[in-house]
Amino acid sequence: MKKHYVLVSALLLAAATSRGQGTELFLSEYTEGAHQSGISYNGGVSNSTGNERALEIFNPTSSSVSLNAYSIRRYSNGSATVTEEEKLQRTTGANTLNSAAAFVYANGEATLTSILSKANQLAAAPVATVGPNTLVRGGVAYHNGDDALGLVRWTSGTAGVGTPVLVDIFGVIGFQPLPAGGGTGTGQWSGTNPLDPPVNGQTSAPLVASANQSLIRRATVSSGTRVNPASATYNIADQWQAYSYAFPPGGTSDPAAQSYSRLGEHNDYTGPFGTYGPLKVLEKFNNGISVYPNPASGTAIVELKDVKVGSIVVMNNLGQSITAQPQGLSTEKITLDISGLKAGLYFVQFISKDGQTKLYKELMVK
Repeated sequence: MKKHYVLVSALLLAAATSRGQGTELFLSEYTEGAHQSGISYNGGVSNSTGNERALEIFNPTSSSVSLNAYSIRRYSNGSATVTEEEKLQRTTGANTLNSAAAFVYANGEATLTSILSKANQLAAAPVATVGPNTLVRGGVAYHNGDDALGLVRWTSGTAGVGTPVLVDIFGVIGFQPLPAGGGTGTGQWSGTNPLDPPVNGQTSAPLVASANQSLIRRATVSSGTRVNPASATYNIADQWQAYSYAFPPGGTSDPAAQSYSRLGEHNDYTGPFGTYGPLKVLEKFNNGISVYPNPASGTAIVELKDVKVGSIVVMNNLGQSITAQPQGLSTEKITLDISGLKAGLYFVQFISKDGQTKLYKELMVK
């Protein structure tokens, strides 16, 4: 079977292996509660700090996978670069994730037993002080509804060493959704999916949103989102489904009623279990491509060394793009005319001559 490989280096988007097969870990649950600080909620071990939040990672491969190579990231408030990042590290036991098992990364100030009893790791406090698992700073699990998140595998096998490969993305990196009606403050990604039945007397599918809901990945999803979605067309409900609400559609608002009962399992997964994906092909392809200067203005140079590239596309998260066609030589330089692009963050997509490898690199236009 033909395999396709995708990579984004440095602080960028990335991926490995073909879609449709369970060959790489992915984010399987996202919870963001509406609990108020100082109030004791049902099942809480103390008064809530307002940080009842967690993330879950699922292993859809047929192998036990070492978590030593993985980290979790937050891109806060529309940031295009990483604001917080921590290694995945179990509190106890071997730092592995078995086939068909889930790993729960929870907020370090969570108080609800339904979260703490399932947590395999508690996030570090959101400070710049470097802890044993901190790569940038702590605080990934202090996510709000307008923060993008990423799951990263490092090519060396040790988080923080080598090339970071972003194997799943939640939200849109570099874009901050605004609240309904506009204005400032915490917004959310939202959308509907006709697969979801109406609830509470509604006549249409309920809203799936990244704020004040507990979300699970749809059962048919077997691989992560590896390319940053276009903000204009992103619909969170395409891959995520809400199973509990602090503010239920058409119902009574009650933060205490939001459930976290699905944490620690992804038993409804219906996708195929594949062989754990290699990264050596991606690493070689990545090392043979350079983009400079960066930031650039007017033109940018792409230099290829010992790799054959079939196409080059420069794109942003609004879906705007320019293209270039290399000669297909293993060593060449291509000049990109970026004079018509507005200042901002762009991603340069490279597809190999044989079509099997896809890679994204960051380009800042000034």
